[in-house]
Amino acid sequence: MELPQSLNYRWAVLFASFFTFVAFAFVFQLMPPLLKDISKDFGLGEAQSGLLMSMVMVPGIFLALPAGLFINRYGFRTLGFLSTVLVALGSLTTALANTFVTALLGRFILGVGGAFIIVGMPTVIPQWFSHKDLGKAMGIYGTNMPVATITAFPAATVLAQNFDWHYPFYVGTVVALATAIIFAVIVREGPLKSEHKTIEAEEVKRAAWNTEVWKASLVWMFFNTTAIAFLSWAPKLFQDFKGLEPFQASILASVLMYAAVMFVPVFGWASDKSGRRKPFLVAGSILMALAIIATAYAFDLILLFCVIALGVAAAMVPPIVMTIPAESLPSNLAGTGFSIVTLCQNIGITLSAPLAGYLIQTTQSLPLTFFGISLFAFAGAITALTLKTK
Repeated sequence: MELPQSLNYRWAVLFASFFTFVAFAFVFQLMPPLLKDISKDFGLGEAQSGLLMSMVMVPGIFLALPAGLFINRYGFRTLGFLSTVLVALGSLTTALANTFVTALLGRFILGVGGAFIIVGMPTVIPQWFSHKDLGKAMGIYGTNMPVATITAFPAATVLAQNFDWHYPFYVGTVVALATAIIFAVIVREGPLKSEHKTIEAEEVKRAAWNTEVWKASLVWMFFNTTAIAFLSWAPKLFQDFKGLEPFQASILASVLMYAAVMFVPVFGWASDKSGRRKPFLVAGSILMALAIIATAYAFDLILLFCVIALGVAAAMVPPIVMTIPAESLPSNLAGTGFSIVTLCQNIGITLSAPLAGYLIQTTQSLPLTFFGISLFAFAGAITALTLKTK
């Protein structure tokens, strides 16, 4: 089949790439509003039930670098389709789970598919968008997790209240299967992909030790530890410490992502126009930490304002992190760069929910829990300051 190379087609590829990640993230983010019910059903503590979030990222810790090497050599088309099928299978396994171990298995399968999607989808976009438009494209792509979250949180809460916690994952299965069809029809390798078929080992080694990629990846690790720890437990914490109903708590927690989805493309565009990347990472990380601390003490409209501020601050980070590897490496080695980004992301998310759950169990304090989470955002700001990128 001849490769479509029109300027219009690149937007179709961007949409399909975006939707593929959204499907995975939707199933991933169905879990936080359900943790309280699942914990009660299986008799779990907070730290243990947090494994249902972190287990999704465990496969990525081991698969991220091999996935990048595979994608460098063979591309992502066939592997991407199989990954969306695994997302559907993982969601269905979780939906059918009657034991904690089976639920963990479903989340693990989801994580295998997600590991390849997280690495692979960002490598497709630079094949269709030049550097002058890459920040804008990555800004649009970077709204994937916010869109998934603001869809998943209310959907999971409503379905669980009217049926039980299993039903949201049946919906996730259908979404993932629809995504597999969209991916197969639309996604192709792009005209900006390097012509070189063979990648020398020395090239891969240089890409794997690119310090700018590693620094950006560490910022991404700290960002995800912060954001996913908050999102995983905010619905429960808002119920327990703010006195909100389950639906209200889920909606308020997802407000973070409503704010982010509007501002991620704006910050991606602004970084292109200004030609500067680092200030967005530093400012975004610091403001995230301050907003989380303020959220612990806020109520009513001030609480809403704090969560919105957290979302705006969080929107500064994703488009920049996704742009730096694409700018630091040639397109035929983008898989290596994004595999490092994914490895660090997966480590951060794996630690996030259990660690936050442990803080909740040991402190029984919302301010202390949120202060502990905010320290990771401060660590991201310090790391960002070391970047050589302007």
